[in-house]
Amino acid sequence: MSSTTFTIDDHLIGGSRVFVIAEIGNNHQGSVAMARQLIDVAIAAGADCVKFQLRNREALYRSRDDGSVAEDLGAEYIQDLLNKVELSLQEHRELRAYCKERGVTYMCTPWDEPSVDALATMDVPALKMASADLCNPYLIAKAASLGIPLILSTGMSFEQEIIRAIDQLNALNAEFALLHCNSTYPAPESDIQLPYITRLKQLHPLIGYSGHERGTAITTAAVALGACIVERHITLDRSMEGPDHLASLEPAEFKQLVDGIRSVEQALHWDGPARHVSQGELLNRENLAKSVIATRAIMPGEVFSNDCFRVASPGQGLAPYRLQELIGKTAQRNIAQGDFLFDSDITGLDTNKRQYSFPVKWGIPVRYHDFADFSNRIDPDLFEFHLSYRDLAVDPKPYLHTVDCSRLVVHAPELFENSELLDLASDDIAYRQRSIHNLQRVVDATLQLAPFFPKADSMLIVANVGGFSADAPFAVEHRTELYDRFHSACQQINFAGTELIPQNMAPFPWHFGGQRHQNIFMMPEELAEQAKTHGLRLCLDLAHLQMTCNHFALDFQRSLELLLPVTAHLHVADASGTNGEGVVMGTGDVNWDQSWKTIVGSQNVSFIPEVWQGHKDHGAGFWHALDLLQPLT
Repeated sequence: MSSTTFTIDDHLIGGSRVFVIAEIGNNHQGSVAMARQLIDVAIAAGADCVKFQLRNREALYRSRDDGSVAEDLGAEYIQDLLNKVELSLQEHRELRAYCKERGVTYMCTPWDEPSVDALATMDVPALKMASADLCNPYLIAKAASLGIPLILSTGMSFEQEIIRAIDQLNALNAEFALLHCNSTYPAPESDIQLPYITRLKQLHPLIGYSGHERGTAITTAAVALGACIVERHITLDRSMEGPDHLASLEPAEFKQLVDGIRSVEQALHWDGPARHVSQGELLNRENLAKSVIATRAIMPGEVFSNDCFRVASPGQGLAPYRLQELIGKTAQRNIAQGDFLFDSDITGLDTNKRQYSFPVKWGIPVRYHDFADFSNRIDPDLFEFHLSYRDLAVDPKPYLHTVDCSRLVVHAPELFENSELLDLASDDIAYRQRSIHNLQRVVDATLQLAPFFPKADSMLIVANVGGFSADAPFAVEHRTELYDRFHSACQQINFAGTELIPQNMAPFPWHFGGQRHQNIFMMPEELAEQAKTHGLRLCLDLAHLQMTCNHFALDFQRSLELLLPVTAHLHVADASGTNGEGVVMGTGDVNWDQSWKTIVGSQNVSFIPEVWQGHKDHGAGFWHALDLLQPLT
């Protein structure tokens, strides 16, 4: 049975990350200096490995007893070129040492048995066998005798020859991968037969692609078909002498290829077996899909019939395909014309008052319109009002009544007029000034709420303060300027007894149901430094923190312990991966047993369960989260 993975240096071949080989071959033109330059540009482009070729000309080519050579023109041209561009064995040793110094894998193709012996003395982690030797069982056996992994190209070969090589390597217990390949330079697209990768994967589990075509699209497509290794030639200039240059990528193109491969790797992630709905899709589903809504007022005790309902946007209630499940059920609540229908309208409504007790202040997020309902069902320490930009122009008095809560929290709108996000660090000065004005409006709205919370010890304003970019992250050195802009913007706002607590963000925040890149208020060490230097307190979102730790391979518990001392308020939420925000509590990556013990030991914080659409169905998501946390206290 062939191995499904093996390692080359620290690279796992056959895992989720494609192993990218920059084939330098003879494109160094016989110059060690140019070879070093090619190694450097390959590293800068993101290659995992650089590869050379080694020949012992006496062993490789035939000769006559009289020393004469009479080859066809093609072979004669190749030998003439090799006379100009070959590196000595000592020069290969120097390049092997340079690769080790630069931290990139060195690999080489031996064209003959003496070259295998030479490479055996150079501590190479693997050998790459050329397509020309797939039919050479003697060289394959010699290479396999070193006991290191082999990568073999399959260009110029018939399937029965490929199967023969697989059988030989399996019999030798070799670790190996095969590369689909068309050995022409450049290769015509119509000759590449890219789907043959899927056939090769039936013959052997580890299949890659060695490309000689123009451009990068086909190689990227090979990754989508399952190639776990990619090999492409790299050159400084395609116009140089030699057959490989025309089929090679220049440095900028090679970087484009690697970037494309890494993007495709992300797109190939799938937990299976069912389709996963992403966070961005959930956002858009809420806004664009349709729900079952009431066509008229429905009184408790009334039996649901078809004329009670119709289908309309947005998608925040029962999906339309579930309408028939309602028919014949009895209404258990007052349902106004236009209201959504929920699961509880089918399964039964829990209207009991709920009791919770935590050693830190707790509450739930609310909108103006559901404040009365939730305040009748629970007695929290706080409510966090999630405002829309329309709420900023609404008088809250008709919706509120005085409560004994000991804290008031207001979450600034995610979106303002003209589809603008808050960005106090924007490069656009006019945009930044509009954001300052909008945050001042949030302060004013918070002050309107204050009289209804006479016992509140503080009025906290949670905001995503900006510093995002659309297509790629900003350079790290730009972060200082972004933070400076944020602090300067805050000086232009009259907070009037309220306190801004910036929310930590995840690397890829969702805006308008699409992904952006976050640049500030994300990294734990940076957050702690900014808070301590500028006297800030934070709103720490645990889902955002978990996704940041997942993306940057940081320790979540250490980050939590670092940030709690500068945190005023918590958004307690679970997350999965780098964009699964607000998943059902207990189904994501957060270790709640450990994390909750750390949190309850910090007496100065408050929290809400920040569950995606937790308010739906009369707070079902909030109650699930609080029910999970209370036994951990």
